[in-house]
Amino acid sequence: MSQHELLTNAVTLTRAMAAAAAAGDWIEAARVAELRSPVIMQLQNDRDSATLQAARDIQALDASLMQTAEAARMSLGEGFREATARIDAASRYQQAARL
Repeated sequence: MSQHELLTNAVTLTRAMAAAAAAGDWIEAARVAELRSPVIMQLQNDRDSATLQAARDIQALDASLMQTAEAARMSLGEGFREATARIDAASRYQQAARL
């Protein structure tokens, strides 16, 4: 596969990751990331302006994905803490009801 094809494939996979993340499908985003990793590793240093721009685009999408992932992680963590608190409250209620 040529460098241009590899780069095009990497950009396409990065966009697929972004689409999955935007839909909240983190399992799919991770699956696509695993497909993209070997493609990225095959890229060679190329000073062509189009190649450099594509690499910058990938980096920008990756940075955006990291921010989206962190926000989703924080939101899920908060939801988990709230659910745990409700479970604890229900357990305390059951214990008090037995008395």
